[in-house]
Amino acid sequence: AAGPAAGAAGPAAAVPVPVGAGGPSPRILELLRLAEESPDLAALRPYLGDPDPAVRAAAVAVLGETVPAGTGPELAGRLADGDPAVRAAAAAALRELLEVLPGEPELGAALREALPVPDAAVRAAALEALRALRLGDAGLYARSLADPDPEVRIHAVRALVSVDAVAELARAAADPAREVRVAVAKGLAAVHSPAPAPLDPLLRDPDPLVRAAALAALAATGCPDPYAATAVAALADPAWQVRAGAATALAAADPATAVDALASALKDDNADVRKAAVLSLRTHRPHPQARTALATATSDPDADVRAYASRH
Repeated sequence: AAGPAAGAAGPAAAVPVPVGAGGPSPRILELLRLAEESPDLAALRPYLGDPDPAVRAAAVAVLGETVPAGTGPELAGRLADGDPAVRAAAAAALRELLEVLPGEPELGAALREALPVPDAAVRAAALEALRALRLGDAGLYARSLADPDPEVRIHAVRALVSVDAVAELARAAADPAREVRVAVAKGLAAVHSPAPAPLDPLLRDPDPLVRAAALAALAATGCPDPYAATAVAALADPAWQVRAGAATALAAADPATAVDALASALKDDNADVRKAAVLSLRTHRPHPQARTALATATSDPDADVRAYASRH
């Protein structure tokens, strides 16, 4: 494959060069020479609007490498390009630059305009950028909970977590996709003021991975009765993931309820469940029964379990 000369330095060295039957496009070679001069946005715009999508994609890559003033809104605008390679290049460049792009209103407006684009990868990238740059609100993110693509809905859930939109997150507990409901369970534990009640439907979810995530979330939300009783009962669940989630939940429960149940969980056949039980027992270490249980775990057949039980 042809491209910039080996050992080339500067932005052009990082830009992929599409090669046709006759070699690299003259326009792309021209663009690469321009890239070495750290061009401003005005100089790149003729290439960003070129009729050849390969030129546009290369121009987007140069834009992402040189980052002149106005890069954010320009990249966001390219998310609506008619060519999938250009859209993918714009989404990738945006993700790379999220830590350095200013959260300016013009960028927020351009990202909002990308949310209806038929390309799901574009919609996910736009939501990710809106969340990271704090350019969206609960109402905007909640509308994407109806997106047909599960990955986009997961990004909507993460965005709602970033604005502590608990009520909107709770709505997503009925999402048809398991991975979205798992994200909701984890998200409800990550808001600034987590509480167990919004987890109720997820704790009753028919999918064991969702129940496991909801139980584990109780460690952050608090695990008062009757949630502690739910966690104790879940230690007998057929799915080891649920049992591990239940053991994790009991870290936040009253030790009078938690310690004996966690001590019993140290006999579980699954090492991940025993590890979760040990970690929760460590939070109850001030209680003599917890210390006794941890002492027994120092002879566990699993090295990780033994190591966690031995820590002081």
